[in-house]
Formats: sequence, structure tokens, C-alpha cells
Amino acid sequence: MLAKPLAAVRVARPHLGFVPRAIVEAIFLTEGPIGPANAIARQLGLHSRFQLARLLKREGLPPLHVMAGWATVLSWVVAAERDGVSLCWLAFRSKRHPSACYRLVREVTGLSWQTVRARGSRWVELQFLKEVKQTLV
Repeated sequence: MLAKPLAAVRVARPHLGFVPRAIVEAIFLTEGPIGPANAIARQLGLHSRFQLARLLKREGLPPLHVMAGWATVLSWVVAAERDGVSLCWLAFRSKRHPSACYRLVREVTGLSWQTVRARGSRWVELQFLKEVKQTLV
């Protein structure tokens, strides 16, 4: 669970509605994706993934897959710092292909794993918070 970044999001966005807050919390509790957007929308009583996307946008949040990507990368950096393991090891442990993990890091952050790992989990957390605050504009 990514409790510290979740608390930071709560501070940065104290007036989130119930559903968007539940989505953010689920993403940080699971440390990544919470399921396909269509399924999430149906579980929340929405008609489609498009309605879910509009709801998140209206609340000033990035799309579901973007938030899940940030949470995933953050969880990897935290694990690498805590356990001293490589991204390749984390990929195998989570039954993912290492190249897909390296690609996700670059897609989410715009940087290589080595650079992100060197900058650390605090940097990743701050970048995600910037993403959340930028969406408000």
C-alpha cells in the first residue's frame, strides 16, 4: 500500500468527490491498475468508461490508466529502495515482461528506470502530485 502518497493526494485535493476519491484510494491501495475502465465504470454505477473519464476530468484528475501507471512506477521505486532489487526482478515477481516494465516507466515519467531509480520515490511522488495539480488547470 502506498499510504504516504495517498495522504499527499488527500492534502493536495481535499474536496474530491466520493467516487473519484474511492478510485484514487483503490489505485494506491493496490499499487497500480484496478481493472478495465469499463468494468470499473459498471461497478460504480456509470454507463461507460467514457462517463468515468468525464467524471475524473471534471474532478481534475488524470485518466484512470495514467494514475495507475504512476502508482505502479512509484510502487516499483519504493520496492527497489526498500529491498534493493532490480526492476527486472520486480517484473518477474509480478509476472510481467521486464521490457514492458521498462517501457511503462519511460511512458509515465519520460525517463529511464536508472534515472527514476536514482531520483527516488519522493521524486516520483512529487511528479504525480504535479500531474494531479496540472489537470486542474
